Formats: sequence, C-alpha cells, structure tokens
Amino acid sequence: MGRFQAKKNPASKQNKTKKAKEPETFDDFMEDAIGYEEQGERYASGERSQRYYERAVEMYTKAHQLKADDPDCLYNWGRVLFILMGFLPAHTTPEEKVPRLDASIDKFRRALQLTGASKTDVEFNLAQALHMRSEVLQETSDIEDAYSQSAVALQEAISLFDDVYQVQEQDYLKQKQGGHTHEDGSHDHPTEEPAAEEPDDTTKTADNKDDEQAFTTVTEMEATTTYSLIDTLASSADALTTMASMMAVYPDAKKVFQRALDKLDRAERWLLMDTDPNDKEHAKARVQINLKRGHTYCASADRAFLATNQVDAKLYEAALEPLLQVTNELDPKNVEAWCDLGDVYSRFAQAILDDTQQRGVGLDRKTTGKDVWQLFGKGTETFQQALKLEPKNLHILNKAGDVSMARAQLDLPVAEKNQVQLLKNAQFYFKQAVEVNGQVLTSGWIGWAYATWALEDWAGEDNRSQDALKILVSWVKRGGHQDLFRRLADDNDAMDGDFIDFVDQHLFEDDEDED
Repeated sequence: MGRFQAKKNPASKQNKTKKAKEPETFDDFMEDAIGYEEQGERYASGERSQRYYERAVEMYTKAHQLKADDPDCLYNWGRVLFILMGFLPAHTTPEEKVPRLDASIDKFRRALQLTGASKTDVEFNLAQALHMRSEVLQETSDIEDAYSQSAVALQEAISLFDDVYQVQEQDYLKQKQGGHTHEDGSHDHPTEEPAAEEPDDTTKTADNKDDEQAFTTVTEMEATTTYSLIDTLASSADALTTMASMMAVYPDAKKVFQRALDKLDRAERWLLMDTDPNDKEHAKARVQINLKRGHTYCASADRAFLATNQVDAKLYEAALEPLLQVTNELDPKNVEAWCDLGDVYSRFAQAILDDTQQRGVGLDRKTTGKDVWQLFGKGTETFQQALKLEPKNLHILNKAGDVSMARAQLDLPVAEKNQVQLLKNAQFYFKQAVEVNGQVLTSGWIGWAYATWALEDWAGEDNRSQDALKILVSWVKRGGHQDLFRRLADDNDAMDGDFIDFVDQHLFEDDEDED
C-alpha cells in the first residue's frame, strides 16, 4: 500500500492569495496530513521536520475520527508514528519507547485487517516496527517478560519479511515475463489498461459515497523492483541476526546466522544480475548489503566467542572487509559505516583481551598485546573519522570515550606511557557529549567523571577525584540516582571497582544510611 494521494484541482492565482481553508472533511484532513508529512520529509531531520511530522499525526488522527475504516489513513498514521521514533531524545528509556512503538504497530495491524489484496507495504512496515520493539525490549529488565516478548515480536517480524519477499518475488518475476526488461531494470508491458477517468471534484457531495470512496482510497501503488527485493532481504537478514544473537543454543544460533548470510547472498545476486552499476540506487544497495553483512559477521563472531571462549579472527576479519569497502571506496562519508567499523575493531580487541584474562595469561606485548593495542587504535581512528562528519553525535562521542578508557587500562608499556593523554582524550569526548545534551544521564556524565577520577587514581594527578565528585553532583542534580549508577556499572564490565566504591562512599553513603 502506498501513500494516500489526494487529487487536487489546480488552484487559480486568486485562490493562492486567499487564506487556507480550515480542514473540515475527512478528505481535507488527509490532504493536510500528506502535506505536513511531505514537509517533514523535505527537512529530513531536526526540530522543523519533527514538528511537521507531529502535525501530520494530528491530521491523521482527526481524519480517522471521521472515517475509522480507512486503511490508507491507518497505514500513513502508523508510518509517521514509526518515523517519529527516530526523533526521540537519546535519553528516552525503553519503558517510554515501547508504548510509542505499540501505537504504530496497532495502526499497521488495523490497516492490514481493512486493506485489500496488496498489503506488502503494510506488512513490511509492521515487520520493521516489530523488529525495533524486539530490540528495545532487550534493553530493559523493568518490563515484565521483556525477553519472551522480544522473541515473539522478532519471530513475527521474520515471518512477515519472508511473506513480503515471497509476494514481491512472484510479482517481480511476473513483470519480467510480461514485458521486455531494459538495462536499468524497467519493463515494457505488452498491454495496459486505459487510465480511469478522474472524477470531477466539483460534482462530489458529502453524501455521494461512490465518489468519496474513489477519492479516499486512491493509493500510489509502486511495482516491485530489484531494489524492493534487496531491501526486504536486507531487513530480513537484520532480523535473523538479532534472533541468532538471542539464541541460547549455539549450534542453532549458527544456523540462523547462516540464514541471514544466505539472504544477503541472494540480495547480492539480484544486485549483480538485474541492476545497472551506474545507477545511484545500485551504489546505495551495495552499501546497504555491505553494512548488513558486516553486522552479521561481527554478531556471529561475538556469539562464537561467548559459546566457545575462543576468538574467531576469521569472522571478525570477514566483518571488517565489507565495511572497509564502504569507507574506502563506495561511500567515504557514510557515518554508519565508520561507526560499525569502529565497533568491529573494538569488539575484536575486547575479545582478545577477555580471552587472555580468562586463561590467566595476560597480554604478551609482542603478540596479543600488540594486536589489542593496534585494534583499539584503529577503532579510535574510525570513530574520529565519524566525528569529522557528525561532531555532535552522542553515540560516536561516547564510543570514542569508551575506547580511550579501554586503551588507558591496558597492562602494556605503551599504554602506561600514553595513559595520561588517553584519559584526557576520554575526558574530552565525554565532556563534549554532556555539552551536546546534558539531559542524557546514561553515558557522558559517568564517563566524564570516571576519566577524571582515573587521572588521579591511575596517573597520580592531584585533586582530580574532587573534580570527579563535582561532575557526579551535577549529574545527580539533573536526575541521576544510585539505582541508575548501579545499572550502568553492572553493564560496564571494564569499569574499575575502585571507582564504583568511590561513588558509593562519597555520593550515595547518606542514601544507604537512610535505608
């Protein structure tokens, strides 16, 4: 199902100068909603875009109140609600996200109940929303049965993606059989039905149900393209990767990871077989496949280490290869690729470090130590490249700070030599994150205080612990509390236990006495 398309007669010059009429009918509200949505798309991001999308939601809500059984209204409404998830502040909790996602999911489900034969767009968007719901639920333990809810949502998403792809592939193959295929992937069809004559709006009345139905159910139906198939396969692979990472039995997880890679292989075949390499969409699809492939291999490597306690370097290297192709050749300004690359380098390094610690052998500065230092170093470089493109991105700033802290803690001569500078680098990144958005209580503040404290405890600089305490007091004034700190500390295996004790003793000691 495509976007609702309102038919409008061209306005005369005289009409353009008049004040816009307030919407009254279902059609009026739908037309306004579409206009606001298009404005939101035009600005793409930022407060102005968000305001337009929010106005679109208001208009779709009012349109629905006038006609509750219109699938186009429900579908568009749900889709805009889903888009608005991307505008939520970074400090939004999973408990706050889930109800918003559920509102979008509810609209998609109701649209599916009302829509006709063509429903792949609705199913695809529903699957995306369910996948996001699954991932959000994995971030919390404060929602009852969060894990089981996550698994159920994810399984439904995977099934929906499979259903969508099956219908799309059949539709695409029928198109190819019915007409000549051009190099750009377009098709000539031997016969076409004549276009239906548009109704004259001037003769339509509120009581004319036939005319109203013709107006309100007009949708822009897009034929399945090669890129539609690739998009669905990539989304399906992403959901399968999430599922495999959740699975308790490793052999079963390996099979699901392979299913994800098979989806991406099929997407690759479509790309090579049925698209023009000079097409801009071809390049975008290539980047999309590479990003998903890197993500899947890295998740597989992490899961393998968790199950076997052995570092599978080949899997991490397989994750790096497609991402490096994006950053070096396909799209050097792709921030997501730079961030993913930094994540793979960092996780590869952390796996080697964890392996040596579990075996109780420590880092050998000529072998494992050298590998860990260099991998973390490459991670730092990639996050710095990402920051050049998006200097106020909180995620990147905090990642860069985390890597600097990890390097500063390494039991290596080179790390000890550079420890002060590494801690100051971490300070800088975390402080920048706070300055960008001090309302986010789950990252920048604690990292900033931790790096500041470490300058005294690890590197011997005077009065740094008092500076750290001042940072923490500011964090508490903004809403930070002991339970939140404990959760953050539990989630950070690399955090120094002495820092945790320092915070408990100097910041929360009175709270414990009251308990």
